[in-house]
Amino acid sequence: MDTKIIKNNSGISILEVVVAVMIVTIGMVGVSALAIQNAKAQFINKNVLIASGLAQEGLELVRNIRDLNWLTAGNAWKQNIVGDGTYTMDYRGLTSINPAVNSISEAGAGLYVNSGGFYTHASDGNTATNFYRLISVVDRGDFLDIKCAIRWKDGAQNHNYTAETYLYDWR
Repeated sequence: MDTKIIKNNSGISILEVVVAVMIVTIGMVGVSALAIQNAKAQFINKNVLIASGLAQEGLELVRNIRDLNWLTAGNAWKQNIVGDGTYTMDYRGLTSINPAVNSISEAGAGLYVNSGGFYTHASDGNTATNFYRLISVVDRGDFLDIKCAIRWKDGAQNHNYTAETYLYDWR
């Protein structure tokens, strides 16, 4: 019986290994770029969500003053609302109105977080944030046009968010 030994010298060449490594590398670069972009988008979306909440809070603060006026006998519905101007106000409502702030980029419009976790315009002992809030009121006679502008800085770029509502005397 004559047995032949067949030699199979086919294996993986260095060229095939290099091509396989390149394909895997290109795939990993794509995945890592996607992960980096996702992290950036998450950071931006977080700040947009915070800004929208702060803007809504600003509108609600003005609405609360109007509602308090309705509940207080003898008060006009527009009383204590700074008409045709800009001002700052935080969660304390009437006691924190500052009509001296004219621009959102002024230091007085900056928001800080106090020890209770509330946003305030008072810098004394509170943690600074990247956010600024300015409320503007335009008296249109039958209604008030209320706008709340929020600005925050991300690196060298400023971002803006504005919410607007109209307040009526519907009582």
